Amino acid sequence: MKKLLILGAGGQIPKFLVPMLQEQTDFDLTLFGSHAGDLPYQNVHKITGNASDPYQLVAALSDKDAVYMNFDNKEVTEKVVSVMQEKGVKRIIQAGVLGVYGEVTEPFATWNAQMLGRRVATGRGNEVLEDSNLEYTYMRMTWLYNGDRTDYVVSPKGEPFTGAQITRRAISQFVIDNLTGVRNDVQASVGLWEPGSEGLPKPSWY
Repeated sequence: MKKLLILGAGGQIPKFLVPMLQEQTDFDLTLFGSHAGDLPYQNVHKITGNASDPYQLVAALSDKDAVYMNFDNKEVTEKVVSVMQEKGVKRIIQAGVLGVYGEVTEPFATWNAQMLGRRVATGRGNEVLEDSNLEYTYMRMTWLYNGDRTDYVVSPKGEPFTGAQITRRAISQFVIDNLTGVRNDVQASVGLWEPGSEGLPKPSWY
């Protein structure tokens, strides 16, 4: 049974990811967050804590096989990577942002830059992961929404980023597919978007 630690378990993606993991796998789940005890999930371990505290990370990462990190903060990523290396945990999947390489293409690029205030996102977790020896997957996610679709397009680093939207359910399925061996996006920074959203100037709900 694979033991998975979810950091930032109170976020929006885990609302889909945790139930889907319980439906599709027999993983032993540990949910780590600032108010983990208040989370509604059953048959999981819950740790209330601060992911920027290395001592708390050491305890949380003991005997884990993989980590899903539901936020993108470079300083915290550095601490997570350091503790993972100390504890011998190799696999991490991180929820990140699009535009870390300036890869977003028009017509979406202009709207995205206006909304985010920049064309290139710097100081992100990918900078840490790509310099590590971990089996990492950095997810460059486009704009997220809640929906039933689970399909996704995977765009390797170096390719143009053209998709404007994707569901949190689809992101969750991508994570599960990688943790269960359906996919193997290791040592990879991948763009993720919804099929059919290529070439949109902005997400369909804006």
